[in-house]
Amino acid sequence: MKAVSYDHFGGPEVLEYLALPDPTPGHRQLLIETAAIGVNFPDIRERLGVYNKAETRVGGVQLPQVGGLAVAGTVVAAGPQASVAVGSKVVALMTKGAYAQLAVADEALCAVVDDDADLSVLAGFAAQAACAHLLLQASTMLRAGESLLVHGAAGGVGSLAVQIGKALGAKPVIGTASTASRREFVRTLGADAAISYDEPGWTEQVRELTSGRGVDVLIESIGGEVFEENFDALATFGRYLLLGSTRGPGEPFAPRRLMTRSQALIGFYLPVFYDRPELIGNALRFLADGLKAGQIMSHVDEVLPLSQAAEAHRRLESREVRGVIVLDPTIET
Repeated sequence: MKAVSYDHFGGPEVLEYLALPDPTPGHRQLLIETAAIGVNFPDIRERLGVYNKAETRVGGVQLPQVGGLAVAGTVVAAGPQASVAVGSKVVALMTKGAYAQLAVADEALCAVVDDDADLSVLAGFAAQAACAHLLLQASTMLRAGESLLVHGAAGGVGSLAVQIGKALGAKPVIGTASTASRREFVRTLGADAAISYDEPGWTEQVRELTSGRGVDVLIESIGGEVFEENFDALATFGRYLLLGSTRGPGEPFAPRRLMTRSQALIGFYLPVFYDRPELIGNALRFLADGLKAGQIMSHVDEVLPLSQAAEAHRRLESREVRGVIVLDPTIET
């Protein structure tokens, strides 16, 4: 099979398109002939060696590696204890090995989809949708009628969290974004309001939108000074979901502060959930059903041949992509 691998860390140029032996599925695993492969920021961080640094507390990547964590395609072989039939269309997550014409996935991390499902959309959004769904239905349980604030709501995970929150009956759903055009995009996703976290008084806007209470659930992806400000926007009994810190970790936090209003601060890291594969399977099925029902909007910015994985990484790193970028292993170059 053809695959994209790297044997040392570095820029996009370390990615090599080469021939490798076909993999074999183990017990309860599926061998998938990939039709579409998602490109995600964790792929880039692995390639850079970020996760091999002690301070990340994540765990190292063993080289050489075929990277990537999301595919959609057709099952061409199954392990002896797998139940999905050969010929089924699936979307799958994995810890590595997605950037290839053939990929192995644990059956529990797959969802069977309709034969006419858009595999590019499924692969492109699988990891982001899994994060959003797990945040709202595993890290906490967002209930109908509760309020939700999503930071970075124009981004991949954020845009899906807005839509999943609406599908789950949250009200109001408030999104933050850095520019007017991105806030308008957030509104098109169904958000009840879109605001800027860089404007003075944004937490007061949140309280006005929630009748003075603050939000029940808040998804944080910014960090820096916004981390502290978020507590002014969080309701009593509120749940604060910590997804990322694009502006840095901010000042040290005294956890006993949470006691005075019975609030919760919950960290999130997707690979941890690979130990709870049924939750990931549920998230992938929710994505497939939501796309089919029109509850989830999607946009694939561009499809590139698998051989151009390095170019896909360059575009994602430079923030040129609006939506997602997908690799197609069937395109010959």
